Amino acid sequence: MSLAQQSILLREARHGRQLVKTAVNDRAGRLLQREARWLRELEAVSDLEGQVPRVLDEGTDADGRRYLVMSAVPKAGRAARSGTFTPSHARFLASLGKARFRATDFEVSGCCQWLQRGLRRLEGGATPKTRATLDQAYHDCETALLYWTGPYVLSQGDFAPWNVRDLGSQLFVCEWGNARTEASPLDDVLHYLMVQQALRSSAISAAALQATIRRAGAFALEAYPEWSWRPQVIGALTLVYLLGVVLDRSLAAGRLDRADPVTGAYWKLVEKRSAWMPA
Repeated sequence: MSLAQQSILLREARHGRQLVKTAVNDRAGRLLQREARWLRELEAVSDLEGQVPRVLDEGTDADGRRYLVMSAVPKAGRAARSGTFTPSHARFLASLGKARFRATDFEVSGCCQWLQRGLRRLEGGATPKTRATLDQAYHDCETALLYWTGPYVLSQGDFAPWNVRDLGSQLFVCEWGNARTEASPLDDVLHYLMVQQALRSSAISAAALQATIRRAGAFALEAYPEWSWRPQVIGALTLVYLLGVVLDRSLAAGRLDRADPVTGAYWKLVEKRSAWMPA
């Protein structure tokens, strides 16, 4: 959630530091409700204990604004090293993925249904040429994953360096308003490795993306060794991630905005997917 949609207050309380978020519009209020719901559910996941904020209070203030009070990042927390995906990151995402887990075929997964809904909703905000590219890219995902059954998991939704703090032996991960179930198991890994690069430059090369794909593939093999991770599967799930981000940002903007640094960089990779996707 952006600062334009919420006010944030960090305060010291008797039992530790607290973060208070107050929504300034309806959309922000809905995100705060989602964040509170997910944080309460994650309290029951023992492997994530101490790694996500705890909900301390929530409700509506005298002005009718939604608020959420949660535990803040511990004082010992350090900013995550920029773009470095460590074993601590891998352990966190593996534990998160198992918190909500479903093994199924792509075409019946929540991931596939989310993409289909996004494509339908964007119809009015895309030119015929753009629409054709989106439809063909989605078809490529569907074709490559047609005979693959695999895990679909809980995704944090914005697993980026600015939402991750290093506590030494483990992480502390903030901002859960965009979490969702039945996401690709590679979404959070790819987002962590790619989004900052997209924000720094207007393009991500095919060679750079292929290196990222190899790192995501190594994570998948380690976290979910019982599943088949052929290069074609990893490539298709990378395209699923790119399409998902393009659709999400475009729906928020009401159109596909190539001037947006992340949308623009990812859209170029979607258009030129033959240069980096395994045959």
